[in-house]
Amino acid sequence: MSKGAYTNQLSVTVDGRPLTREQRRSLVQGWVDSSVNVPASFQLTFRDQYRRLLGELGVRIGSKVVLRALAVGRDGGKPLFTGEVTALEADFDDTGKFSVVRGHDPGHRLLRNQRVEGYQNMTASDIARKIASRNRLRIGRIDPTRTLYETITQPNVTDWEFLIRLAHENGVEVYFSDEGEFRFVEPKPASGAPGKTAKAASSPYVLEFGTNLRRCRTGVTAADQVGTVRVRGWDVRRKREVIGRADATRNPELDIGLTGVDAVQPFGKAELVETGIPYDTHAQVKEAAKALAGDVSGAFAELELAADGDPKLRPGLPVAVNRIGRPFEGRYTVTTARHVFGIGDSYETWLTVSGRQHRSLFGLASGGAAPAAPKVPGVASAIVTDIQDPRNQGRVKLRFPWLSDDYVSDWARVVQYGGVRGGGLLMPDVNDEVLVAFDRGALDHPYVIGGLYNGVDRLPKYRRMPVVGTSGRVNWRSVASRTGNRIELVDAPGQQGVKVASGDDRMTVEMRETGTRLTVHSDGSVDISGNRTVTVRGPVIRVNATTRLDLQAASIGLRAANLMVQGIVEVQGKVNVTGLLTQNHAPVMIIPAG
Repeated sequence: MSKGAYTNQLSVTVDGRPLTREQRRSLVQGWVDSSVNVPASFQLTFRDQYRRLLGELGVRIGSKVVLRALAVGRDGGKPLFTGEVTALEADFDDTGKFSVVRGHDPGHRLLRNQRVEGYQNMTASDIARKIASRNRLRIGRIDPTRTLYETITQPNVTDWEFLIRLAHENGVEVYFSDEGEFRFVEPKPASGAPGKTAKAASSPYVLEFGTNLRRCRTGVTAADQVGTVRVRGWDVRRKREVIGRADATRNPELDIGLTGVDAVQPFGKAELVETGIPYDTHAQVKEAAKALAGDVSGAFAELELAADGDPKLRPGLPVAVNRIGRPFEGRYTVTTARHVFGIGDSYETWLTVSGRQHRSLFGLASGGAAPAAPKVPGVASAIVTDIQDPRNQGRVKLRFPWLSDDYVSDWARVVQYGGVRGGGLLMPDVNDEVLVAFDRGALDHPYVIGGLYNGVDRLPKYRRMPVVGTSGRVNWRSVASRTGNRIELVDAPGQQGVKVASGDDRMTVEMRETGTRLTVHSDGSVDISGNRTVTVRGPVIRVNATTRLDLQAASIGLRAANLMVQGIVEVQGKVNVTGLLTQNHAPVMIIPAG
């Protein structure tokens, strides 16, 4: 609309009730501050000489508020803002007594609770829809995203912070419409604004200095601008790096007479490489590179302006800005819009173009200050919940009792003596307490680095000696299974050696340094077998059977310089003797039978 089409008065309804004439006269100021990726906010300031206006309004925390701009001769049609009251204030000073009503759009509800939850095999748009439904929000447009997350974790952050992280990684924006509907959409390109020949009189999306553009501050910068962006990750399945690349030459939300690449050309080529987030697939690094390139190139130009008030000027919409000189003239996609109303002042709309940088009041105060991907510093304890890895890679699932009662991690790799066709395998069991580290601080990328004892799961007591002796030295170490099958390394004085034992101690193999002794014991049978020769050597070899010794073979050969046999010898079958057979050093005569 042309200049002067809207008054400086707001149309206000509280819980469906419009203001009375007296209440409208008491409204001295109002504003609505809205932005992509931050909840919109509003403020209404009433002159309240007798401090009873809030009661007359019937306003309370949680009251629904709808604001409209008043056009000349009629109301403004579509709402400028739909939200709810979140704060009531009183402000008394020398200029008078005032009552203040503040509030936000439904997005503030997403900032109220921190949550730990895992999402499996979902896209960002699927997750956004689930979160909006869980919070009972009115769902508007949700654009489909391409990256499929096998598992992604909301790491004890608010729903809003998690949605902003997903939005950044997938190049979309989160906000609520004028009617209070949740949206998760791709930004509109600046090329959608009217062309160079369009005039402010014919379109509210054309802003001309001297016509409907009152004040303007703009700038372009070469700082932090690069030509390309790379995002690197690691694909565990394929055991190889994944790399996403994107050009940061032009941002679709800026269409002016200069680009970031043009600005840095005098200084040579530059590239930004992002490695701070553990990405797992090529699809993830590809979308992350595209989104990061948009962040970088979007910071190339910033714009702040004040124009004649018009409720059609909204965040996320493209506008044309003319008559401000090159290279600043052109088309921009709005980041933040602030609509300001007040007695004695004309209705103004303040617009900001700042890319991912937050310039709204709420964004600067709190909502935009939260990190997109919170970190879990250091290491943490966890409980193993599942060891049946479908890929048979020795992975486990974990529960973090200190963090959540319900959250269970995705499959986590366990530190082993890994190697190609080598190494070792020591698996934790279900309900074992383990120590966990996180890849670059990401809760959804845990690694088990060891097991832990505690007040319930205590040190084993296989040896009848303390682990640490009175001398302060370790007496023994062991590697054992939960059932007690183990290898013991004993260093206690006089007992040094190695012992391999079953859990019931009915089978042992013990190597003792004292006496250089090897002992093999079994309460059952002991079998020694070989497909070829089995050789036993020693200066003295004793075979002791308490009841019977059986030697069985197709042929048995005994060779000795002196063969001594004590006791009765019974031979069945043919005996061939070569040489002299003696008894007590005297020859023995053998008389054939019969």
